[in-house]
Amino acid sequence: MRVFLGIAAASLVSVPVAAQSVEVDIQKLGQRAEAFVRVRNQFDQAAMIAMMAPEYQEVSPVGEVDSRERVIGFYAADKKSAASPMTITETVARPAGTIGVVTMRIAYTMPGKDGQMQTRALRAGFVARRIKGDWQFVSLQFTPIRG
Repeated sequence: MRVFLGIAAASLVSVPVAAQSVEVDIQKLGQRAEAFVRVRNQFDQAAMIAMMAPEYQEVSPVGEVDSRERVIGFYAADKKSAASPMTITETVARPAGTIGVVTMRIAYTMPGKDGQMQTRALRAGFVARRIKGDWQFVSLQFTPIRG
């Protein structure tokens, strides 16, 4: 009976620890995805490369599938332009062991054809893989939000 009570007590202690670990993982994964969007916006190739898995691929808002090399090339320093103001909201991270999925809303404010400021929004969907204890992105897909 003592052994059973000891096992039961140990399992009660481990549940809150496991829940805390999942919460930390959720927070780290979500923050990593948000940081990835920001370094892209800043054309920081070195930071991008550090966050991209070797097999990374991306689906652009117009539906093109780009390799890791093509995405990195797009963000070369000589192609940098002024970044539109950006806001990231609705970030939801779902880690599951060594794989994680993140969705978020990214809104850019820019001048329209008539010169008036307008907001364009995208939904971003990430797939990440834990490599050597750190989240790296395997895939990213952008979908325009109508409206």
